[in-house]
Amino acid sequence: MNLAGLRRITSDGQFIPQVDGFRLLAISLVILDHIHGQIANQAGIAWPSLLNFADGGRRGVEFFFVISGFILGLPFARRTLSTDPSKTQRPFSYGAYLMRRVTRLEPPFILSLLLRLGLIVLVFHEDFQQLLPHFLASLLYSHNLIFGTPSRISPPTWSLEVEVQFYLLAPWLARVFRISSAGIRRSVLIGATVLFAVLAQVYFKDLERYSLSLPGNAQYFCAGFLLCEFYFTAARLPIPAYLLDLTAMLLLWPLLYSDNLTVEMLFPLGALLVFCAGLRGVLLSRFFGLTIVSIAGGMCYSVYLTHGTVLAAIGTAWRKLPLGSLPLAAQQLLLIGVCVAAVYAVGTLYFVAIERPCMDPRWPGKLVARLATGYAQRSRTI
Repeated sequence: MNLAGLRRITSDGQFIPQVDGFRLLAISLVILDHIHGQIANQAGIAWPSLLNFADGGRRGVEFFFVISGFILGLPFARRTLSTDPSKTQRPFSYGAYLMRRVTRLEPPFILSLLLRLGLIVLVFHEDFQQLLPHFLASLLYSHNLIFGTPSRISPPTWSLEVEVQFYLLAPWLARVFRISSAGIRRSVLIGATVLFAVLAQVYFKDLERYSLSLPGNAQYFCAGFLLCEFYFTAARLPIPAYLLDLTAMLLLWPLLYSDNLTVEMLFPLGALLVFCAGLRGVLLSRFFGLTIVSIAGGMCYSVYLTHGTVLAAIGTAWRKLPLGSLPLAAQQLLLIGVCVAAVYAVGTLYFVAIERPCMDPRWPGKLVARLATGYAQRSRTI
């Protein structure tokens, strides 16, 4: 089966399959968290502590932030840290950088918000005028800052607002890679990661406008920048690959399930080590680089935009199904299986139909040319 048509398209042609594998880990955690915290209750299924493995899903968004820090920092780090001369002197245009965001990510986002707004008004009969300010704030990535809460239109997109704030600042923050001394550069990145982690847990945790904005999550993006540092210098570091694998696998459980304050503050550095193993280890690198894993992870944006609607529909319908006679564990496993399958089915369709075509940076010009050709043909037939 040829899966190439489902692979994500990168703007610079520098494709790292493990990165999309990381995305699958993150989106899987998010989906499990939302099944556990929202849909299981909505469907009327109790969730005893014995099966609370899905609790670790609350870390999914934090993993996403680390991945974003790595992806956005990578082109800038490549200019100064890469040993390949052909990759170090590429000109940067902030305008082109922003335009890439607009053409690549905005169409799927805007369409998903419009669909959610229509669903809420037409199906749940909420007042359009009351929802309109929330819709406009969500559209402009400012709902968290204005209302101090996640969007009423699409709650999961709170994290996209944080991502956009980082996206706008990333080219200037990435100047840290211009520091010529590797020791100073790494010290700055580690110091910033630890500082923002302490601030987030000690001072920002109960202040929603901070915890839902870049200042409350900057530690994860800093860890992503550190991952860039590791990516380009790992070959020169005497760390056995299998030791990276072992360390990462030992860290995953406390990272996902511990509520200890120290662990929470050190989470960005722990996530960094997990992803280091995914890039430079042996077992984890092979796993995250598997074609099916990377392709599934490459669809995460579409899955993220659509999964809330899919899960809400399943939760509403589940109560009507005659499943009460089944053992509780069977109900839980069935719910998870149906939710995951449905979420990925809808997410894949959205990816193929909406998101992937927008990955072609030339799509606006192609669309204009196609419309012009169609208009000219219609004119000749009149």
